[in-house]
Amino acid sequence: MHKREKREYGIFYIAEKKRLITAIYLCIVLFFILFNVIYFVNKTEAAGFIKARLKSETVFNAAAGYINYYGGNYRSAIKYFKKEPSSYFQKPYLNYITALLYFKQFQYKKALKYIDAALKLIDKINGSGKLWASHIKYLILKAKIEAGDNNMKRSATILKSILDKNPYNLKALLFIANIYIYKNDLKTAAFYLNIAKMQHPGNIDSYYLLSKIYSVLNKKNKAEKNLISLINIDPYFKKAYFRLAALYILDGKIKKATVVFDKYLKINPYSKTALYQSAILEYTQKKYPQARKRFLDFIRVSAAAKNNFRLKNNAYFFIGISYILEKKYKKGLSFLGMLKPGRHYIDAKLETMEIYINRYKKTHKRKYKKYIISTVSKMLNDNVIKKNLKFYYFSAIALSEVKDYKFSKLVIEKGLFKFKNNTALLYELGSAYHYLKADKKAIAVMKKILKINPYDASALNYLGYYLAVKNKNIETAEKLIKKALSYDKNSPFIIDSLGFVYYREGKYAEALKLFKTALKKLGKSPTVLKHTGMDYLKLKNYKKALEYFNESYKIKKTEQVKKYINELEKIH
Repeated sequence: MHKREKREYGIFYIAEKKRLITAIYLCIVLFFILFNVIYFVNKTEAAGFIKARLKSETVFNAAAGYINYYGGNYRSAIKYFKKEPSSYFQKPYLNYITALLYFKQFQYKKALKYIDAALKLIDKINGSGKLWASHIKYLILKAKIEAGDNNMKRSATILKSILDKNPYNLKALLFIANIYIYKNDLKTAAFYLNIAKMQHPGNIDSYYLLSKIYSVLNKKNKAEKNLISLINIDPYFKKAYFRLAALYILDGKIKKATVVFDKYLKINPYSKTALYQSAILEYTQKKYPQARKRFLDFIRVSAAAKNNFRLKNNAYFFIGISYILEKKYKKGLSFLGMLKPGRHYIDAKLETMEIYINRYKKTHKRKYKKYIISTVSKMLNDNVIKKNLKFYYFSAIALSEVKDYKFSKLVIEKGLFKFKNNTALLYELGSAYHYLKADKKAIAVMKKILKINPYDASALNYLGYYLAVKNKNIETAEKLIKKALSYDKNSPFIIDSLGFVYYREGKYAEALKLFKTALKKLGKSPTVLKHTGMDYLKLKNYKKALEYFNESYKIKKTEQVKKYINELEKIH
């Protein structure tokens, strides 16, 4: 049986509020009983006998027992019920209550003792041939006790005995179905639940459990039908909406899942979970304005909820990213700036830095570079953030992009202090040394990476390409790059490196094919465009060479490429 929430009903559920109300009503009833008994005592000839009974605290013990029972103090309740010398006709029920109290305390052997005593007494009173309502109630409790003690077979036998004489008893049908679910015999469980559904069409438990079973059995249509029927019976049953939406999402029916959340939000427009989940669905469908509206509604509804901090951060992040995807950078950056340290905080900062890196590359304005440096500096002093590997790795790359290689090296070194021998950080350290023209240190770092992981394709490619650029030991360079390519066959960077080796070896036609392949994968890479131009120059195709050099220079203005362009323009 699924766990119930407040205001949801079911056959084994009693809300705490209901317990309290029941206890209050019981006290009032017992007070009137006591009042009437005293009044009756004063008016009858049996006054002496009844007064003696009252002196024995019969009514007090019963009242105290029930008050403690409904108050959840089961030990005290048992103590008072055991003091009650009730009549022959009352004993079965007191034994039943005592068994129930022991069951609630997980004392199954004692519980069985009292429920068996209750059943024997009720058989004497009513006869054993016919199942009375009270008899079924007692048998259900015994089945629960057996199940609690992990005797599922005995529990199922008891329930079957009830169903033999009363085949449509709802409690027994639902209970036995749950036992078969526990035993993972889902088909038998579905059989009993379908009987319960047919005979008790207004009960939601059978529909809900069947939807779970059919989902596991991959009978999605049946699961869907049961959930839709359940929602029609009880439009306020939250779990049915969420299970139905999950069913559609797993089946790739995102639009249908969105419709389910829309329907639930009409009933409960302040559901934080529904608002958030529906916003995510709108976002995945690239319906950004709708997604933003839902996220903002979620933030508004969650304003006072401290425990929704993580999801609020997520909401600000997705709103910001949605604006950026629409190229509305100012709005996007304003929402990304609202995130507090936690989930997506680093992602937001990295996304912001990426936007400023692109602006810096286009305009070369120092304010963008300053923002990146100051952002990394602030995060570097945050005790929580500086434990995050992603922060060190991407911050180092961001700093390299704005050509602050010294600070990039410092960030990586701090990262390696926290994450020793991390090959991704080590590679960035080697790159920083390369840009700082400390080639020996860069080579030493790459060799260290290969000691940690001999299959690191990036480190192998770096060493091979370095030799090719220096135009020395080309055979070793070729071996290293081919080895790297065997570990990462689709890397455009390694393909370009091998092309450059062939270029050094004078295999210009083979080199050209590799450069063209790398360009297809990378797009307009200034380095690969330069290599292609150099190759065409060797092939004496000056027109093509000039074309590729010009493309490279548009992206990245270097002295080497400018020199090639000037020479070719003189030829033409």
